[in-house]
Amino acid sequence: MKTKFIQFLSASLLASTVVFQSSYAQANKELVDTVNSTGLSGSFLAAQVAIDDNDDDAAVKFLERALALDPDDTNLKQELFVSLVSNGRLLDAAEIARTTPKLGTSKNLAGYVLASEAMRKRSWNNAINALKDVAGADLDKTLREITHAWALQGLGKTDEALSRIADLEGPEWITVMKNYHAGLIANAGGKQDVAAEQFQAVIDNRAVISVLTETYIRAVEAMVRNRSKADDKEKAQEVLDYGLSLLPSHSPFQAIQLQLSEDKVLKPLLTTPQQGMAELFYNIATAIRRDGAGNFSKTYLQISGSLAPKSDVIQIALAELYLQQGDYEKSNSYYELVAETSPFLRIARLEKATNLSRLEKKEEAITELKALIESNPKDLTGYLTLGNVFSREERYQEAADTYDKAVTVIGEAKSFHWNLYYRRGISYERLKQWDKAESSFMKSLDLSANQPEVLNYLGYSWVDQGINLDQGMDMIRKAVELRPRSGFIVDSLGWAHYRLEQYEEAVRALEKAVQLMPQDPTINDHLGDAYWQVGRKLEATFQWNIALATKTPADNPEEIKKKLAEGLQAKVEDAAKAE
Repeated sequence: MKTKFIQFLSASLLASTVVFQSSYAQANKELVDTVNSTGLSGSFLAAQVAIDDNDDDAAVKFLERALALDPDDTNLKQELFVSLVSNGRLLDAAEIARTTPKLGTSKNLAGYVLASEAMRKRSWNNAINALKDVAGADLDKTLREITHAWALQGLGKTDEALSRIADLEGPEWITVMKNYHAGLIANAGGKQDVAAEQFQAVIDNRAVISVLTETYIRAVEAMVRNRSKADDKEKAQEVLDYGLSLLPSHSPFQAIQLQLSEDKVLKPLLTTPQQGMAELFYNIATAIRRDGAGNFSKTYLQISGSLAPKSDVIQIALAELYLQQGDYEKSNSYYELVAETSPFLRIARLEKATNLSRLEKKEEAITELKALIESNPKDLTGYLTLGNVFSREERYQEAADTYDKAVTVIGEAKSFHWNLYYRRGISYERLKQWDKAESSFMKSLDLSANQPEVLNYLGYSWVDQGINLDQGMDMIRKAVELRPRSGFIVDSLGWAHYRLEQYEEAVRALEKAVQLMPQDPTINDHLGDAYWQVGRKLEATFQWNIALATKTPADNPEEIKKKLAEGLQAKVEDAAKAE
């Protein structure tokens, strides 16, 4: 749950508004008391707000309350069903799916939920029957057919399962899913060479890496494990080397490398139909999450987690999804499920510590991160994460000290270390130690010349100080060329023109920046200043008003209020007098 206010009508008789602040601190009692005192219409409205706010716990409780008051409302049942799935309550969701014949647009999801329940019970034929009413285009067809194939594998019908998958047709991503799960099914059925052919087909299709990243990497791991089991050590190492060339710091690859170096035979990636269906829904969820389909992704991941509750990749994916939605408590609840033996454990602990800092538990986060660094002093990620926590707290000296230690640890800097020097540069710039900051930024660009953030930061800093003006503007222009959709970087270009008194150019750049980020108060403020300087005073006032409306008290809006009252020229005159 996130700390936000949920507004809803409390009871239809009172016709009043109740505000509920959802937070783990006071939590359940306040929520339960509020729910119990809310009428039908109030419960329904509060549930809608909770759903929009991704507050699954509150949504379920309000919908349960509404359904208790109107038990025959099919629409309420449908909404409660979806919310139960999103909240990971698959058993309760399955009960609704069994007893409610018409779930409208949730019909397919109901089929998957019932199929997953049957798969957990090893009721393979019931799983197949549950899928009969699932209909739809490419996505649902793929989920239905591959789940059906895994149920056939549960019945010991490996060849029939492979044949069913082979009939799948569609876009390139369906081919990848078909090949990957055919490999997993063949592997589970003892057909190791057939499995290797299917895994290799996925690996050879490199065009899908950016779209199906997680699935592609899992296929690489599956292939390495397959060849290890087949005693083809040379091929296993060859594929692993390829995987490491793509992701040198990928924890599972590093763990596998250690096992291969110790001449151990690797276990298959998965072996059971339950794990197979879980893998399928995990694959789809992580793919559609990239397109912003967070709620669909969540339901698929919850189905996946119910089938493979000990899967570290699924727990990590759920934790990341709740992190993206700003629910740091819920995110940490999934990071905590990652097993002590998992290669993802360190990542989970690092992310958990970062979430603690977001939850204002700064000292707890810092203690945890220092312990992680002490346990593995050569792991750069710990230093970067701790430095970020210090930076967010504006404890820039401690951040700089942390990055300095990291620099001594890495030894000879590689290209991928550019980010360490960039962050160190920011810390020293905030400490007004410009020589050290500039040196760090230059080192970052030496390591990786085309990093738009670094080009933008260093270029703007030079222009702002009135030094290296041509080189600084060239850097900012290059940053814009590399990131033309970044409102912040385009704003830097506009504001650099402004500082150089190139007001017409400033207006053009800042208008584009506002189009990219129309509600950013700093960019609106900058555009207002530029408009004023070119004589477009009415438009300047309009932009300042927008900036003032979107600023928080911490943003110090007094300067904008003064500009609105007196205009920009008065501010310039004040500055001249002060100087």
